[in-house]
Formats: sequence, C-alpha cells, structure tokens
Amino acid sequence: MPATACARANVALVKYWGKRPGPLNLPAVGSLSLTLAGLEATASVGPRAAGAPAFMSAGQAVEGTAARRMEAFLERLREFAPGAPPLAVEVGIGFPVGAGLASSAAIFCATAAAGLSALGLSRDRRELSRLARQGSGSAARSVFGGLVEWHRGRRPDGEDSFAEPLAGGDNWPLAMAVAVIEHGPKAIPSRDAMEHVAQTSPFFEAWIAGQDADLAAARQAVGAHDLTALGTIAEQNCLRMHATCFAARPPVMYWRPGSLAVIDEIRRLRAEGVAAWFTMDAGPQVKALCLENDLEVIATRLATVPGVQAVLRARSGAGVEMIEGAPPWS
Repeated sequence: MPATACARANVALVKYWGKRPGPLNLPAVGSLSLTLAGLEATASVGPRAAGAPAFMSAGQAVEGTAARRMEAFLERLREFAPGAPPLAVEVGIGFPVGAGLASSAAIFCATAAAGLSALGLSRDRRELSRLARQGSGSAARSVFGGLVEWHRGRRPDGEDSFAEPLAGGDNWPLAMAVAVIEHGPKAIPSRDAMEHVAQTSPFFEAWIAGQDADLAAARQAVGAHDLTALGTIAEQNCLRMHATCFAARPPVMYWRPGSLAVIDEIRRLRAEGVAAWFTMDAGPQVKALCLENDLEVIATRLATVPGVQAVLRARSGAGVEMIEGAPPWS
C-alpha cells in the first residue's frame, strides 16, 4: 500500500565531513546535529507503474545523478521484501534544495520510512537510521528530533553506525536563523567535495583526529544546557571543517562575501549581549544557533545584511513522522 512520511532537515553542530571506503555511506567521523522544524520534506512511496519514473519532485521527473541515486536506494528497500514490485517515490520539499540545507537528509529519511511502511515492514528507529544513512549520510540523524548524535562506528558492515537522541537534549528550546545567501544548487556536491578534500587536503587527518574531543565537549555542553559552550564548539568545528576544505588542491570554497558578512553580524550581535553562534555546512548559507526567545531579533538583524536573500526561522523539530500508512518502527 502507498505510504507517506515527513522528515526534517538537520544542521550539524559537530560536522559530518568525510567517508570511510565502501558503498554504505559510513562516516569518517561522528557528528552531532539539531533537527529543525520548518525545513521539511515529504516522500510518498508506492508501486511503480510500467514506464513511469522512479523519482518525482514537484510533479516533474527527476533525472541524472539524483535519479540514479534514488533508484538504487529504492532497490535497496526492496531487498528487504523479496518479490515486492518496483517502487516509485514522489517528494515535496519546502525549502531550497542542494544549497547546503540538508535537503537530501530530509528526503532520504522520509523515503526510508515511507518505503518500509509501503512494503509492510517493521524496523526500530535505530535500524531505520542505519537504512536512511545509505541514501544520504546525514539522513541517519533526521530519524530523531532535537539534538542527535550519529556514531561513527568501526564495523565495515555499518551495524554500529547509527544515530540516536542525545541525552540531556530534552526540554531545551533551541532554534536557528538560516541566512540564505544563494538559492541555487551549490557548484560542488557534498559527496564529491568530501572525496576530493579527503584525497588532497593536508589538513584532513588533523580534522579526523580532532573530532572526538569536539564531540565529548559538545555532549557535556548539551548535558549542562550550556549554550555558550555548545555554540563555541560549533563555531570552532565549523571553521576547522572549512579550513580543511580551503586547503584542498584545488580548494573547495563554499563561502561567499555574504557568508562572511553574516558571520560578522552574528559576532556583533553576541558582543551586544544576544546569544548567537554561527555554523556553515557545504554551501554558502549561514545558520545562527540561538534560543527560541532570541530567534526573531536575530532573524530580523540578519535580513538587513547585504547579500542575504532570505532568512528562514527554524525551531528544534521532531523526528520522522508518518502522514499516511502504518509507522514502520516498533
């Protein structure tokens, strides 16, 4: 039976950047993220009609690399239900795609949940996280709401690489103002950039070596609900990731003049006593981590920065949810 699920993008505060070898999207480092309400994608999965495309978005067939990637993921789902018909998915996305806002995380997380439901399969959320990871690495984190840690794992089969809610992250009204610098897709897809940086950046090994310390400090900050400590770690980890990219040959540079202007404005806000800290992923958009009570003040200020095309307001959000069909998680 067709099924529909909704999942939300997440923004890493301690970054996922770099993969281990192999086809399972196994991360080179652990990561820690915040799932965001308002940055949502839906996925409706059902049998694929003869001659119909496997992947639709906004009523149009998706083609090229994105289509092949999704078709491979749908075939992976079918492996759990021998004899099931070919699957098709139609997605709806309520925020910019391919611009460094984790749209693929929301899409593949929703597709994994809807696909399992359509096939009549039951998996717990940890298993769903492992499965979603194989479509898009950070989709592992969108299975859960709030603050989430994705474990790197050590096993080559990926069984110990999954996400779970972070203890101490409950009842903490976090939010993000997202300054959109560019609406279009980024020039270098994250997957390609990760591989290039790992192969050519002299800083990559140092990036890997420093991640465990950042994760430990971030866990402690979450447990204490210490936003200053968590925001400081987020900024430092973001800068280390991008420094690693800058040092690649040739460099991978997602930053734009507007990105730097937003970072300067966030630092000015903090100097004025407004609790805000920046982070950036593989794209030019800048996110300001804050408490819900400060979100409107921060968003209003960032909207005045030259180069900012829009500011999205997002609060801590829930994990993946079913809209139609039985939840596949037990």
